[in-house]
Amino acid sequence: MAYLECKLKSQILQTTVGVKLYFPTDLPAEVGYTVKGVLTLLHGFTNSGDDWVQMTAAPRYAADNGLVLVMPDCGNSFYQNMVYGGAYKTFITEEMPVLLNRMFKLPQRRDQNFIAGLSMGGYGALFLGFSRPDLYAGCASFSGAVDLSMMLADPSVPGVREVFGPIFGDPLALPQSSDLRVLAQRVAALPAAQQPKIMMTNGLQDIEPYRILQQNDSLHRVMQPLGLANYRRLQWNGVHEWNFWDRSLVYAIDFFLSNGYAARKLNDWRSAAVAT
Repeated sequence: MAYLECKLKSQILQTTVGVKLYFPTDLPAEVGYTVKGVLTLLHGFTNSGDDWVQMTAAPRYAADNGLVLVMPDCGNSFYQNMVYGGAYKTFITEEMPVLLNRMFKLPQRRDQNFIAGLSMGGYGALFLGFSRPDLYAGCASFSGAVDLSMMLADPSVPGVREVFGPIFGDPLALPQSSDLRVLAQRVAALPAAQQPKIMMTNGLQDIEPYRILQQNDSLHRVMQPLGLANYRRLQWNGVHEWNFWDRSLVYAIDFFLSNGYAARKLNDWRSAAVAT
C-alpha cells in the first residue's frame, strides 16, 4: 500500500492545499492488480482529509475494491466557490484532477470516479455530484447537512452567521446553484445514463444541534418522487460519529460498484468467535 501526502500549489485558491492519497498497490489476488477507480472523500466541518485514514477503515475497504482514495483539505468552505474566500468547487472539480493526473495518471473515466463525504462533506459530495454529473458516476452523503436552507433559517443553530457569511455573503440566502433540492430536479431531468448513483445515509438519533435527521427527511421528500434513475436512502440507529460513517462507506462502495461488498463485510462483522 502507499499513503501519500501532497501539497498542491493551487492557482485557483492562491495557496497550497493538502491532499492525502491512498493507493492500493498490494491488492489481494482476488481483486486483481489493476486500479479500478477513484473515490474522493470529503471531510466534515472543522476537520481535514486525515480523518478518513485515522478514524475509519477506508484504506482497507479501498484495497478490497481496487480503489484509489483522494482526500483533500477544504477548510470550512462547504465545498463552495465562496463569496469571501476560496473557489473550492472549482478546485475540486477542475484544478485538482488536472494536478493529480500530471503526477499519478489516475483513472479519468466518469464510470471510474465517485465522491462521498460526511456531514459538511456529505452536502459537498451531493453538491459536486449534482453540479457535475459528467464527472462522477456516484455520489454519497453520510449524515449530511443536506438542507442548508433549514440551517440558514434557524437563528438557534450555533454559528450560522460566522460559518455561512463568508460562503454566501449577506444576506444569508441560499443560491439556487447551491440548493440540493433544485440541483436534484436538474439531475432528474437528465437521461438515466447521465445521472449519478445517489446515496444518503443518516442516523435516526442524529438530531441536535443541526437536525441532520430532519435535513435528510426534507431532501428525501423532494428527491423520492423525482423518478431518479438510481437513488437510495439508508437509515439505522446512530448519531453523528465515526462508527456510523465507517459503515456508511461500506454501503456506498457496494452501491457504486454493485459487487455485493456490503453483504460480505456484514458477514465478517457477524462472525462469532469460537473459544478453544
